[in-house]
Amino acid sequence: MTEVTSRPITMAQVAQYAGVSQASVSRVLNGVATVDPAIVAKVNRAVAALNYSPSEAARSLVRGSSHTIALLVPDLENPLFQGVLKGLTVAAARDGYRVLVADSAEAVGVEAEIASEARSKCDALVLVSPRMPDAELRELIQRTTPVVVVNRRVDDTPAAQLSVDYATAIKELGTHLRGFGHRRIAYVAGPPLSYANELRAQGLGELAREYPDLEFLTIPAGSSMESGYDAADAVLETGATAAIAFNDLVALGLMSRLREVGVEVPEQLSIVGIDDIPQSRFAAPPLTTMSVPRIEIGRQAWNRMRQALDGESADHPLFYRPVLVPRRSSGPASHASGWVGPARPVLRLGSTVVAQYEEGTSVDSVLSPRPYLDAVISRTGTPLTVTEPTDHPHHLGVSLAIADVNGTSFWGGRTYVRGEGSIMVPNHGRQRRDRLHIDGHVLDERLSWVDQSGTTQLVEVRELRSAELANGWALRWRSHLKATLDAITFGSPATNGREGAGYGGIFWRFAPEIARVFSPAGDTEREVHGATTEWLAFTFPDRGTTVVLTQGAERMPWFVRFAEYLGAGPSVAWDEPRTLPEGGELDLELTAYVLDEELADAAAVEAALPELRAEAGL
Repeated sequence: MTEVTSRPITMAQVAQYAGVSQASVSRVLNGVATVDPAIVAKVNRAVAALNYSPSEAARSLVRGSSHTIALLVPDLENPLFQGVLKGLTVAAARDGYRVLVADSAEAVGVEAEIASEARSKCDALVLVSPRMPDAELRELIQRTTPVVVVNRRVDDTPAAQLSVDYATAIKELGTHLRGFGHRRIAYVAGPPLSYANELRAQGLGELAREYPDLEFLTIPAGSSMESGYDAADAVLETGATAAIAFNDLVALGLMSRLREVGVEVPEQLSIVGIDDIPQSRFAAPPLTTMSVPRIEIGRQAWNRMRQALDGESADHPLFYRPVLVPRRSSGPASHASGWVGPARPVLRLGSTVVAQYEEGTSVDSVLSPRPYLDAVISRTGTPLTVTEPTDHPHHLGVSLAIADVNGTSFWGGRTYVRGEGSIMVPNHGRQRRDRLHIDGHVLDERLSWVDQSGTTQLVEVRELRSAELANGWALRWRSHLKATLDAITFGSPATNGREGAGYGGIFWRFAPEIARVFSPAGDTEREVHGATTEWLAFTFPDRGTTVVLTQGAERMPWFVRFAEYLGAGPSVAWDEPRTLPEGGELDLELTAYVLDEELADAAAVEAALPELRAEAGL
């Protein structure tokens, strides 16, 4: 009967059981390839029978390596550092290394001591120390090499470095807020000794020199949610219309306090952060931020560490540039009017946002992705557009869409093909934004109409010009299209054999409200559909709202629906194809007068139009 003991099995006992020397056992356990297979079999049977586990400490002494590395961070509760840890751990594990974590708990004075102790127990050190003085950091690196330094640039050291371009990040946030009309911006600063905070301050200084109309006010804070929460009252006292937080945690703490005191974000104060931690996406409202590749930084830290362990020197530091992630926590300044917000423009008139302009990149490919006006309302709140409705999901608010451009659908969804009927064609194109510029009430952009093979068929210059009216607002949409590589033929389901379906052009899909439609041609769908009248009007009696649509110099037939759904727009190819020669050009125009009153009939519209045109100045 075997005596049960709490003492661990030793290598000597394995050797005795197997009938071989301890040296042979050691060679087998360390994977030496030249050991006789018979001896390997004996040792493996002994290890299994005795349930032997080698001492890692002893093996480390033999190998001169522990196959562990240390990671020192200032605050492991910060999701930024958790992401770095995840990337580092997964990458190191593939090479048989483990990661031990040390948290300095923001205690700058003992960071060097903690780092030295961690390094003494491991093969190498990954150091995240944004607040350690430069001289102390350089001395620590020399004592503890190999070291990889994360989130910090250190000149004149052999340490492999991975840092983040926080100066550019904060400049992009400032430019984003300026685009929304903000001019007085609070900066909720990080720890005063922080290298990352220094970079942010540098970026704000550069931005202030570039835009003299911007005023930045610095509020001392820190790097935690608590510090953001505590700084909120001081931010409100500045009278700023927007705040840039040192990081997302500070931003989330700030937003929490603002909710308590009844300050609406972004209506009264826009908030933005840096890092794009997971919680930012699920904040209320979701937080606009600069995304930092946390996990990728961890992976690259291991790659640099692997080089160092192999005796190789990193040839250059890695410098990451964060990417803007616009969400709903940033919006127009309360005093802004016109088009504001370059990342996701909105049309603001006084205190009301009456439309937003979407780039359309998230639209499914079979719906022909394109920029479009969404959430269009009257100044009194009547909804006037619908996007991706269940009946026709390819209807995107107000957009420029054509069903057949040299055989490519820039309309989306099912379309009519001669001899085949209404089918889902395989060749849906997209309108790609190449440039966007906003100046007050004018939004202009350059678009490329790209077919399914990636070829640009058309180049478009688009202008959306808005105006405030005494009893509403107005918008003029102008598109200048030019054929680039070849002649272009525009078609429609009607030109392909479906009678009356001549849609294609600037198309407005209205919200499902009770409405009347009338024009100089009459007030039934049969009368207004296909008519080449100067204007077309929709009135919403229950809402006291009227929308008058007018065309430009060239009058095209109106495509109108109001029995099945509400929608209208001038048709580019009504019943005959329209061809542009190579280099040929086409101008499209639609102006909308959105009025907070009900115009009862055609005579009322005719009487009002001259005054509306003069007031809008479009």
